[in-house]
Amino acid sequence: MDDDYEVMGVYSHSIKYEYKAGERESRYRHGTFWFVRKRNDNLYEVRPLNANHLPSGLTKLISKEDFLKLYTPELSYYQDNTLPCLETLQKKVRLGRRYFNLGHMEKAELEFCEAVLMQDDCVDGNMGLSEVYSEQQKFSELRTVLDKMLNIDEVFREEQRHRFNEFGINLRKKELYDDAIRFYTKALEVNEQDENLHFNIARAYHAKENFVECRSHLECSLKINPDMPEARSFMRVIDTEAVTMEKLKDKAVMGREAEAQARAAKQKKGADSMISNSYDLNF
Repeated sequence: MDDDYEVMGVYSHSIKYEYKAGERESRYRHGTFWFVRKRNDNLYEVRPLNANHLPSGLTKLISKEDFLKLYTPELSYYQDNTLPCLETLQKKVRLGRRYFNLGHMEKAELEFCEAVLMQDDCVDGNMGLSEVYSEQQKFSELRTVLDKMLNIDEVFREEQRHRFNEFGINLRKKELYDDAIRFYTKALEVNEQDENLHFNIARAYHAKENFVECRSHLECSLKINPDMPEARSFMRVIDTEAVTMEKLKDKAVMGREAEAQARAAKQKKGADSMISNSYDLNF
């Protein structure tokens, strides 16, 4: 919840009661409760609350007209329930991050796990937990969390860009290239016009020695941003490596041909010797 969207608070949803501007208290207290953020003057974002009074689950976007017509503010519910739980959640994430930075992985794991238990799709909690598992080399647990994160749209939103980018870089540095590629591929589904994503996925493919996909994503980077210096430098490296590999391939072919010729010559010599000896008779 660290983006620039304006938090409106908790609202109840009713198809029976239309809230009118100027009313101070809700007249509808038996509907579903939703956490509301204002994206712009005409668009609102609503998410249902879970049993811990925290926003969780599918996000819906609604118009200002529908918001004013169908949603009623629940100020006391937000202050008494949701706000304290949000503060507790953020505290657990901060504590988990502090333990992680100090190298106390077990304590960090505990805090991040508790955060995820409070809010299953907590971005910070799941990212922190994945970093802990990566550091502990618990790859089975890491991939379980990663699978969950790939289904959390919140992770790949525009305001989360720097965070999922860092996470993908960490996966690559841990030599978890396939996982890094999965993560970046999901991010590309959200924004395929991000030259940095293409560049980073190219690095992962390069580490796997998949030079065809590496070049393909570098070309995408340069198509989006022709002046991207990192992509241009990387492409020169790829071109140099391609020439070197072609020379090595030619050398290897020549070596194999030379070996084949040597074997053939040796076999011929042996055959000639056998023929010569078979007719070397004494009279």
